[in-house]
Amino acid sequence: MIFSWATLLPVGAAFFWACYSLMVKHLSSEDSPSTMVVYLLLLITPFNLFLAVPEWSLPSSAWVWTLLIGAGALTALAQWAIVKAYSVADASFVQPFDHAKLPMNVLAGWIVFGWAPPGRLWLGAAIIVASVAFITHWETSKRAK
Repeated sequence: MIFSWATLLPVGAAFFWACYSLMVKHLSSEDSPSTMVVYLLLLITPFNLFLAVPEWSLPSSAWVWTLLIGAGALTALAQWAIVKAYSVADASFVQPFDHAKLPMNVLAGWIVFGWAPPGRLWLGAAIIVASVAFITHWETSKRAK
């Protein structure tokens, strides 16, 4: 198998998501969730534009515009909910709920695109969820002593 830099994309995504989670937890004591969501959207927009420009075409129908605006609003709402959760709870409690994204994304991909991921994804997901469950149980048992 030939090495491809694309194989490192999930590792990079996990790294940046972890950085985002830590920054949100740290900043949630100083800023409101609404302020942090505005900062996030302002900071991520140039990056997304950079990625979109090579393939960009103006949406041609009102339906596509409606979907894009709806997706943007739901994204902002989801980010607000994440920031709010980190502001009221410990990160070790909030983070395991993040794993609910995987089955929900798989379900959405199956409904919208008719695509089911290969078996390797499920193996990796099982390893991650089992690791989180183990660490959570271990940390809980340490606190109980």
